[in-house]
Amino acid sequence: MKSGKLIVKSHRPRLRRILIAAAWLGVLVLVWGAYELGNYQGGYKRLEFAAERDRLKADLAEQAKINTQLKEQITVVERAQAIDSESYRVVRNDLKQLQEEILELREEVEFYRGIVSPTERQAGLNIQTFKLQPAGEERLYHFELVMSQVLKNDRYVKGVVKMYLQGVQEGEPLTLNFSDITPNDSVDRDFRFRYFQRMEGDIRLPEGFSPRNVMVEMAPQGRKSISKSFHWSTEAS
Repeated sequence: MKSGKLIVKSHRPRLRRILIAAAWLGVLVLVWGAYELGNYQGGYKRLEFAAERDRLKADLAEQAKINTQLKEQITVVERAQAIDSESYRVVRNDLKQLQEEILELREEVEFYRGIVSPTERQAGLNIQTFKLQPAGEERLYHFELVMSQVLKNDRYVKGVVKMYLQGVQEGEPLTLNFSDITPNDSVDRDFRFRYFQRMEGDIRLPEGFSPRNVMVEMAPQGRKSISKSFHWSTEAS
């Protein structure tokens, strides 16, 4: 009696298409969510912020589900050793990008939660966040400042914001005004908003200067000035 031969064929292209399609689906959902989010930054009512927060939370849950499915599929692929190194790298990169998008969504949810459901300590005018990241050139950094007004946001607030960089140069303490270390324009800017406002720009550190802290001062018209200090960090503040 002759024995038959069992031939096992790998369906790697199909699995790869499934993984990439799932990852791109997640990215498209996130792009749509980011577009919708932009429509809310024009100063709508608090109830609309709450609706946006809930939608973002739903998007976050959906992307977390997709993220879990991708991880499970990658585990199966690794165990079966049925995917080549190049396809594996592509899927890993797609997964990493998706996780970064999820992190951004999570940060947006936290931001809107602070506006819609603030604590008593957060009520009123706030210097919400200050972030720094390298800008691709030596000693050049990009910053993002977010200011907010919660609970007491029945009218627009306007005024001037100033930022200072505190550090050490040649062993001596030194404080620099952002307007003196901005490549192209002044960073001392007017602000006007009802719910929140973002300010962005670039700064270039003097050679030999070691930064320590960033001091932000807001001087609203008809109100008491507020200030907040942030430790120098190029990851998150």
